Amino acid sequence: MTMKYVVEKDGKYDLMTVEPSYGNNYKKGFIGFCYYPSSFFSKAIAKVTKYCNYSGISISHVLIVTGENTCIEADAESRKVIESPLTKYFDNEKRIISFRKPRNLSEQAAEEIAQLAQSKIGCGYEYAQIVGHLGKSLPGIKQFNKITHNFFVDIISCLIDNKDKFICSELAAYSLKHAQSWEYRNKGILSRMTTRVNPQELFEDRTIFSDWTVSKIPSENISSGIEIAAKQ
Repeated sequence: MTMKYVVEKDGKYDLMTVEPSYGNNYKKGFIGFCYYPSSFFSKAIAKVTKYCNYSGISISHVLIVTGENTCIEADAESRKVIESPLTKYFDNEKRIISFRKPRNLSEQAAEEIAQLAQSKIGCGYEYAQIVGHLGKSLPGIKQFNKITHNFFVDIISCLIDNKDKFICSELAAYSLKHAQSWEYRNKGILSRMTTRVNPQELFEDRTIFSDWTVSKIPSENISSGIEIAAKQ
């Protein structure tokens, strides 16, 4: 079983391959970020969200860790929010997964984040929001949104939003934003509407997640050294 760990050196980011260790490099309340280099759908999402990729690491899917081998995710293939085993990511070499720890995450906040995600199991997948994110990525529309301070895009997001449907990043943002005991619930990207958050933006946020490390990984946990980050 393997996962990736993001390390920073001289302003550049790499993915280091490590063995999953529950309670150490991932645990309940952590957010998982995935990319499938061989998937057309995954590569398409990475291309559409390239404008907000500052790390050079491509992300196309998000999940919420609820246990040692469980997570909650809004799954496009299943067309709904489901509970999945994490081994489907750890044991699949075609799927890259890494985790980010919500900053100052307490056990109570982690439990709240997990329960909020679990409460949405069975909800549908929000395909309309995918279309909305595609539209918002167009150069002319991006500039217009910047000039209007996202006024119209917020209105459109509200109009097409279905409270009983989610995309993956929206579900993770919802769970983080509604964890009442977590002090960062309305900061960073979570100050925005959760319907407007895409996977890459959530991964890149430097306010709500603990910083990436430079050299804090014990050498005995490294299985294959530094690997170059997956590019678009």
